[in-house]
Amino acid sequence: MAEHASAYPILLHLRDRQAAVIGGGRVGARKVRRLLQAGARVLLVSPETSAELQDLADNGAIEWIEARYQRDMLNDYMPLLVIAATDDERVNLTVAQDAHRIRALCNVADGSSDHSDFSNMALIEQPPLTIALSSDGKSPALIRLLKQRFEADYGEEYALLAEWLGEIRQTQKERLPAQAERQSVYQEIVTSELLALLREGEREKARRLFYSILLEDEPE
Repeated sequence: MAEHASAYPILLHLRDRQAAVIGGGRVGARKVRRLLQAGARVLLVSPETSAELQDLADNGAIEWIEARYQRDMLNDYMPLLVIAATDDERVNLTVAQDAHRIRALCNVADGSSDHSDFSNMALIEQPPLTIALSSDGKSPALIRLLKQRFEADYGEEYALLAEWLGEIRQTQKERLPAQAERQSVYQEIVTSELLALLREGEREKARRLFYSILLEDEPE
């Protein structure tokens, strides 16, 4: 094993998977929102919470246990992922210990890496594109700078091109069984003037170029 092992970056698919957030404050609310966006089933444990989270619970979007976290509360839910977001270090430690006991991935949101299995990265999102940035905790200031620059440089044209490429992915596999051939076509697309045309608002011209490179008729 390397002396200074780096983290293993992943995108975790959580649709219909159980997740738990312990703590209903500002940080907890942000974590709940992000988990819901990922399609997770969210359990919130907190003696009190914001009006926003209260509404989510009232509408059945999340399950809320209105109580202070107690040892082994997670056992009946067996979440895949747990976030400890209280302002009490002892409670956060108990949550982390319980999560590890049931083999759940745990993040302690106070920045403590000693009990966390993962950390959240800074995101630039242009669905379906996601760009994630991390300095492994070394320099949040640098990550903020990089995020600002990436957000300025990568606009909606990249997301639209990703959508187009996704639309033809299966047909290209059937038309060009060899991966090297497909890769050559995709490389020609992304290095063409297509992105520049999209950036200039020339969507129809870009669409025609896209299908001319594919040597296919544009769908009606």
